[in-house]
Amino acid sequence: MQRLLLFLGMLLLAFSCEKSAPDPEPEPGPEPEVIDPVETSTPPNILLIIADDLGVDAMPGYPQGGTKPYTPTLNQLAQNGLRMTNVWAYPVCSPTRAAILTGKYGFRTGVLNAESAGQISPSERIIQQILAEDHPTTFATSIIGKWHLSARNQLSVPEQMGVGHYAGLFTGGVDDYSSWTLTMDGQNSPQDSYITTALTDRALDWIGAQSTPWFCWLAYNAPHTPFHLPPAALHHQGALDDHPDAIANNPMPYYMAMIESLDTEIGRLLEGIPAEERENTLIIFLGDNGSPNAVTQSPFEQGRAKGSLYQGGVHVPMIVAGKGVERRGQEDALISVVDLFNTLLEAAGSTPQAGVDSQSFYPLFTQAAEFSRPYIMTEILGDRPNRSGYAIRNRQYKYIVFDNGRTALYHLVEDEREVENLLESDLTDDAQAAYAELTAAAAELRGD
Repeated sequence: MQRLLLFLGMLLLAFSCEKSAPDPEPEPGPEPEVIDPVETSTPPNILLIIADDLGVDAMPGYPQGGTKPYTPTLNQLAQNGLRMTNVWAYPVCSPTRAAILTGKYGFRTGVLNAESAGQISPSERIIQQILAEDHPTTFATSIIGKWHLSARNQLSVPEQMGVGHYAGLFTGGVDDYSSWTLTMDGQNSPQDSYITTALTDRALDWIGAQSTPWFCWLAYNAPHTPFHLPPAALHHQGALDDHPDAIANNPMPYYMAMIESLDTEIGRLLEGIPAEERENTLIIFLGDNGSPNAVTQSPFEQGRAKGSLYQGGVHVPMIVAGKGVERRGQEDALISVVDLFNTLLEAAGSTPQAGVDSQSFYPLFTQAAEFSRPYIMTEILGDRPNRSGYAIRNRQYKYIVFDNGRTALYHLVEDEREVENLLESDLTDDAQAAYAELTAAAAELRGD
């Protein structure tokens, strides 16, 4: 019996060991396919803010002008980014806006003044259309605010040209900042809210509704006339008399108050964008032309401000800050507003367009001396031949050709007031070389 039990125990142990033995190694198979991860990059948001009738003489941080507004929001933007000191716009608003939209000088698009409403051709290829094509499911575009590029009865032109959403002031200005007409979805509606605040609200609402990267073109009409006293909470000029006579006799503090109200609302806009989203936003602020003649400041003169080819009419402030802007301080490269077209495309991850006048200054966001224009140009067409014409400049000299045949050459570095027309006397060798360079460059560019 014991022998039988011993035999059964040994048999059970053998069976148990056989069951617990490890399985044999599997035969090696083919190596698994290694798939590289798809590289995806999210473009930054872009916020382009345009002030209406704001020259360098009215902007803190620029040496021109003696009276400056209190603008803590714009000052902070400049401290956190780049203040561009040699930017040229057009003498009036519509050509500046068309140049940014198309990347072309006005003589190519036909948008050379603000005197007629129906100007830009709906067939022009604009930056919003290109962004929509390059990022069909990931980039939203809008224009909030002033348009002033189409006839009053062409209310759907922005959307026809590729703007994803338009809401704002379709015409050039208002008679009253608290009584104006909103154009949206091809329809007009009367408004009684303060327009600087209302446009900020529109921008906040649109930005807040986006779930993908966006490009918001926010075109305020401030500080364009009529000069007035904004709501007290928006400015820092104190208790001014709001009687029309007081404003007409001394418009400067009211102009400053309007700029301060703009700064206050820009601050509210930036605060209203969630921090993480704001950190992924490129912000560009600029004026669309020089300050109005009634409030222009030294070294500029009345009659040589807004609407003129002189520095007071075309030298505008520009601040670049936010996503992608790694440099700090001032940048004195020659820049035209036409250059914003390709700069914004490159910043958004699109390829800059060939066959336009725009040159991208995007490399300046990270490296100095990575962008160099030999010259920039501006122009205006009007019914006054002694004012209309074109101007072109290099680093030191500026050449103006008026439609009445008059010409002028100024050494801007030494004569920012443009007092001494060098063509009225014998030219130095340096001035003669600049004259030859600028006349040749203008002829080649314009096909003259």
